Amino acid sequence: MSNVVLKEWAKEWVEFKRAYVKESTYANYLILMNNQILPQLGDLSISEINTRQVQRAVTYWMENGRLDGKGGLSQKTVRDMVTILRMCLYDYSKINNYNITAFEVGYPVNKKICKRNILSKEQQDHLLKMIKRNLGYETLGYALSLYTGIRIGELCALLWEDIDLQKRAIVVSKTLQRIYTKKLGKEAGKTKVIITTPKSEKAVREIPISDALYALLYKMYCSDKKAYLLTGTRKYIEPRLYRRHYEKFLSENRIDYVRFHGLRHTFATRCIESGADYKVVSELLGHASVNLTLNLYVHPQWEDKKRCVELI
Repeated sequence: MSNVVLKEWAKEWVEFKRAYVKESTYANYLILMNNQILPQLGDLSISEINTRQVQRAVTYWMENGRLDGKGGLSQKTVRDMVTILRMCLYDYSKINNYNITAFEVGYPVNKKICKRNILSKEQQDHLLKMIKRNLGYETLGYALSLYTGIRIGELCALLWEDIDLQKRAIVVSKTLQRIYTKKLGKEAGKTKVIITTPKSEKAVREIPISDALYALLYKMYCSDKKAYLLTGTRKYIEPRLYRRHYEKFLSENRIDYVRFHGLRHTFATRCIESGADYKVVSELLGHASVNLTLNLYVHPQWEDKKRCVELI
């Protein structure tokens, strides 16, 4: 029987993992341990952690887990936390030759219907019209996301040296994000911006430049290859601030609101609507599998559904 308390082992485990994972992954472990896992389970001894205790925590996280008090966390986030907890306990069992009590948990049904945030073809055309009318380095990024499906962190990390107008290709090989660097068990902490490799091997990719995007990139071409695409200078803009600028642009131009990530959704949906091969779309998006592309980014339109049922 192990009397070691989870929060004590977790401190040691997180520091142990630091040498084996990306800095952003380490920061994610810290945040989820500090803000969610340890407040619910940290005072339990490792031998006390069982299905009942973890299930109770899962139910709480999905109903009341948001730190702003506005409801629960997504099922994906909760599953990630359970995975982190399993890894933490598994490593304890290996290092200490101790048999951990196995646990299996269920995830409450999400009663909220989540509708993917994408632009209709008319909204997309209007947005592109406003971008061209107000073309600048920042608005160029909105168009680039619509034409390539690039993630916002990858977009913020793009340098002009990553844009090959002669070959008509964009090389995506890094991402920019702000991470937390607080110590486990500490309330206060600092943050910092890092530029690192994307989330997976598949995310490192080369994306062709369409004729429409080429025309915009050509107009805004920056001769300083080390300048960031979104600023035209050697100073980056980080995703949180860039999202604010994007939302302000939508408001000022009376464009229906769609989240910035919705531009990525829109790109994938338009590709599938046009009959593009799912594998090709998956590689353009930098997904690890075609199934992920289909599950997350393919949204059949009403007319497509009508045509489908008429085939019967």
